[in-house]
Amino acid sequence: MAFNIYSSGPQDLGFLETIRHSMFQAISISSTGYSSADFAAWPLFSQFVLLLLMIIGATAGSTGGGLKVLRIRIAFELSKREILKIIQPRKVVAIRFNDEVIDEKRIWTVLGMLSSWTVLVTASILAFSLLEPSLNMTDVLSVSLSLLGNTGPALGAFGPTATWAALGEPSLIVASLLMWLGRLELLTVLVLLHPKTWRSDT
Repeated sequence: MAFNIYSSGPQDLGFLETIRHSMFQAISISSTGYSSADFAAWPLFSQFVLLLLMIIGATAGSTGGGLKVLRIRIAFELSKREILKIIQPRKVVAIRFNDEVIDEKRIWTVLGMLSSWTVLVTASILAFSLLEPSLNMTDVLSVSLSLLGNTGPALGAFGPTATWAALGEPSLIVASLLMWLGRLELLTVLVLLHPKTWRSDT
């Protein structure tokens, strides 16, 4: 990002300063909400990297937002395993993390989380597109990812130098719900809201 900002960024920054800003934003994008520069004005490549970091988020077990690094790693290893099974159908490949085999139940839990998260992002993009027709695709996508990942600032019209005041009341209600889902972990909330959770067995 630093080289991209230095070579094609709109701001007249020195190389060391671009390193400082890019490192700070890469670290803080996992839900501190801090910003040292208006990254909404950065080149497209740097904005795309920040968008990916919004999705990935922090490490497992932390209070940071996003999908978490461990879940992304498990999904990557699962994809790699399935490709190997196509090439070598009889080969048994265990998914490991820190030299420990991850059981299938946990893998399917991660897949359920990723699937639910993808559906929710899609639904939120459609909702904001309907409720806020003046927004462009960058605004809608980054707002949805920022809310679910509890990032704080987004891109475009909702960058670090802007506020959420431009959203209407229905959109703010949707935004509050998405922030709640993102902060409390998606599967936890879905289990909490499921009717069987509250149904008595007696």
